[in-house]
Amino acid sequence: MSKKVYPRIHLAIDNCFAIKRWVRPHDWMETIDEIGGIRLIQASTDNEIDPAHNTQDFRDEWIDEVQHNERQFGFKVVSFYSGYAQYRTVGIASHSPSKRNAMIELYFKPTVDAAARLGAQVGNTLGAFSEPVLEDPENFARAYKDVEDCLVRMTKYASEKNVMFSYEQMYTPTQGMWTIKGCRKLLKRVIARANAPMYITIDTAHQVGQHMFIKPTIRDIEVMQLKKTPRISYLPLEIQDLIFKKENPKQIYSMLDKYDYWFAEPEDCDVYQWFSQLGCYSPIVHLQQTDGRYSEHRPFTEQYNKNGIIKPQKVFTAIKASYDQDEEAGMPPRVDDIYLAFEVFSSVMDSKEKIINDLRESVKYWREALPRDGIRLNELV
Repeated sequence: MSKKVYPRIHLAIDNCFAIKRWVRPHDWMETIDEIGGIRLIQASTDNEIDPAHNTQDFRDEWIDEVQHNERQFGFKVVSFYSGYAQYRTVGIASHSPSKRNAMIELYFKPTVDAAARLGAQVGNTLGAFSEPVLEDPENFARAYKDVEDCLVRMTKYASEKNVMFSYEQMYTPTQGMWTIKGCRKLLKRVIARANAPMYITIDTAHQVGQHMFIKPTIRDIEVMQLKKTPRISYLPLEIQDLIFKKENPKQIYSMLDKYDYWFAEPEDCDVYQWFSQLGCYSPIVHLQQTDGRYSEHRPFTEQYNKNGIIKPQKVFTAIKASYDQDEEAGMPPRVDDIYLAFEVFSSVMDSKEKIINDLRESVKYWREALPRDGIRLNELV
């Protein structure tokens, strides 16, 4: 039996905290240097490097600046990630072929090209399903196929450029990869068609919405017919209508099968289940503290850690469980390095001092469990 090889674990920071404040590479690297304890950076494309908002000349200058300042500060940009500019569109789930193509040609490919020059990874979430699409199973199947087709193109291109590509898991059906089963299915389909690896990004608070989409039982439907509950509004409109008309609960339940993409399992609500099952396929992990109810991209400060459910040791233990399982056919190779990247948002009302202090405290909190980058996971658990 071959000896298990566990990944190296690294701590990184997404420069999304610096958007509109520290926009030049020197400025955000200088600020990260002031925070301390971090040498690895995830570059948010929101922070002035979104190809949709600049030119090739600008990107060339930006890359030169990054490389110069990497040498000056001893830092390394290890990944690029999409931000709000791309998140706030249906993107590759659009009904329009030209829109889908534009997302790939005008956003994804230039981002991969920039990452390739810096020896970095690329991650993103570039698609969402609209309400009319979700309400129509046939329409949804077509849109899902469109997304899959786009991901195949994206995976092939990233592989050709020798850039690791991962797609972020989310927490409602409108956002695509939002269940453990669904992630497995999509990864396997894309990998088989692209003949190249595609990975996922697990976010520590992207399990906050699935509980509203647990498939109701017949008994749940009976209760809903007796008393309107908040859960009704999270069901397909066709199902809601049948419940209000007090149709046969068993017949209503049987109709849920055609909306299988609408529902989650209890395990999908648990971040540690995500890590224990899929952690070995997540080269990037987005770190934010959460109480399990909201995804607000909070720092790991005493204020939020008090009720927070994200604990470093529990994260490490759960990820290790994914490596202790037998390898799964059709999935990508297990990653050798995992970058835990703080994805902490700041408000325009936050002072510079607060932003730096919150991130400094967050780094200190995690450095107690991960004192240096590159430690093998089995040495941490």
